[in-house]
Parts: sequence; C-alpha cells; structure tokens
Amino acid sequence: MGMETGMDRVLRWSETAWHVWQDAPGPMRYALLALIGVYGLWLILFFTQRRILYFTDPTRIHPSDCELDRTEEAELRTPDGQTLIIWRAEADRDDLPHILYLHGNRRALWRRARFFRLFIASGWGLSALAHRGFNGSTGRPSEPANVADAIHAFDALVTDGVQPGRIVVYGESLGSGTAVQLAAARPVGGLILHAPYDSFREFVRSRTAWLLPRAIFRERYDSIRQIGRVTSPLLWIHGDQDRVIPQGRGRRLYDAALSTKYAALVKGANHFGIYTQAVFNQHIRFFAESCACLGGQVSAKHEMSVIDPILPREDARPELTKGRVSTVPKAR
Repeated sequence: MGMETGMDRVLRWSETAWHVWQDAPGPMRYALLALIGVYGLWLILFFTQRRILYFTDPTRIHPSDCELDRTEEAELRTPDGQTLIIWRAEADRDDLPHILYLHGNRRALWRRARFFRLFIASGWGLSALAHRGFNGSTGRPSEPANVADAIHAFDALVTDGVQPGRIVVYGESLGSGTAVQLAAARPVGGLILHAPYDSFREFVRSRTAWLLPRAIFRERYDSIRQIGRVTSPLLWIHGDQDRVIPQGRGRRLYDAALSTKYAALVKGANHFGIYTQAVFNQHIRFFAESCACLGGQVSAKHEMSVIDPILPREDARPELTKGRVSTVPKAR
C-alpha cells in the first residue's frame, strides 16, 4: 500500500467534514454559519478599515484661492518618500504663537479657511498640515503615518527657527488623537483639543454595541493612554450639543490630563459650531498667547481653571465666508 500524499489527506479530511456537516442538527449548522460570517466580517474590517475610516479629499486648493493673506503653500517630503502639503504663514513677531493645525476627517484645508483667517489676522504663525490623501498630499492616511507626519512637521518648524515653546498644536476631532501623540513626543508650547475623544477604538465600539473586538482595530488613537505623558498646558474645547463625539468622551480625556489645563464648554454648539470669532477671542486667543509668553516653561503646580461657557451667535460654518466669495474655490 502506497504512502498517503498530502492531497490524499486533504481529500479524506474534506470528506469527513462533509459527512459531519450532513449529520449535524440544523440549529448547529446555522450557528456555525453565523460564526463563520462574523469572523469573516471581522477579517474584512481588519484589512479595509482605513479605507472605511478616512474620507480623503485629494483636490489641491491654493490658500490664495481662499483669500488668506500672507499664506503660502509649502511641500514637505517625508522619510518614506511622500509629499505633504502645508499652508504656511509666518508670525508678525517672534513672541506670538505659531499654530500647527491638524485637521479632522473629511475636512480639507480650504474648509477651514475662515478659521485660519482668525489666526492670521491676529499676526500669528500658522502651519496647517494636510494629511496624506488630503489637499494634494500623497500617500494614504493611517494612524502611524499621521503621527509620524505631525512629528516631522513639528521638527521642520523647529529647524526653520520657530521656538518649540511658541508652537501650539491644534488637533481637531479625529486629528486630536494625532495631536496628543505629538505633544507626548515633543516639547510643544501648548495643546488645543477641539472636540476630542478618549479613545477612537472604544468610541467606535460603543457606537456598534460593543460587537467589535479590540483586536481588529488597527486605527486606535488611544489618546487616554497618551495624555498622561503630555506636560504642556492643555485647552479642551467642546460643544455641549455635539452629536458626533459626545462631550462626555472629551471630558474623560480632559480629566485624565495631568498638566495645567483649561476647559471651555461652548453652549449651543455642535461638532462644527466652535469655529466662531467669540470662541476664538474668549478662549483660543487667551490660551495660545499665554502659552507663547511662557515659552514652554510650565509651572510645577498643576492648577485647573474652568472657563465659563459662552453662546456663539454667528454662523459657525467655516467653509463659508462673510462679505467675501462663498463658493468653493477652484482647484489648481
């Protein structure tokens, strides 16, 4: 009798499995099919979640098309060969803050032009980084790539002569997870978290009735695990009517922070209702200019100051302008 080959064993196991399947009760077969379907769905989500998560917008818009004064477009090459687009404006004076802006999902730079105008009109410096796949930046976004790119952009600013203590990192929504990791890795002057979450992984799991296991998440953005390493002053801004990221998730992250911190809960504001002149004047300007004056020298005494909530009374849609062109700018 000849030796059994690998193909013979496969055929024998397949035949045995088929007989077991035929002899199994109907409910057991249905349960097995459901289990296979669930594991198959998890496997698909593991490999495709980055395409599902990031709503990229590759259309390249120049800041001049958005009527941003003294703002230029710059290109930054990454160590892995990608090209990042940055909208860059220099500060009027060396004692003013320089904002390193990390945008959220589905928010190309031109949609924030009206908000950027507030920074520029105040004489501040601005570096608005377009993540991979957005506004002409090449490559595909991911948590490791976004964090590495933000650190690379910070280091490039320092190389260009901007003092680290003057750089205030502004992380919006999904970008807040990148901002926290940047502030944990570099001595930034200040950190502004705009409608942040404690953990993107846990946030998604809570929205899916906890049916997704932690192991399938490649994009985690576990800010709650990183915030304790941040030593710079922190400003948390959240709308009390936010239905995208509930304020409770941002509050949990704020409570876990150990550095000097300030809270601004904006009454009547949804996820995008923070982009107003009132919020800028009463919260962001006070915080950023104070950080620039400190120059990275933080007091050892960690005091918490809660700023009274305010009610914005102006249009909070940052992609529209008032008294200017309100249509989408042309791509170059």
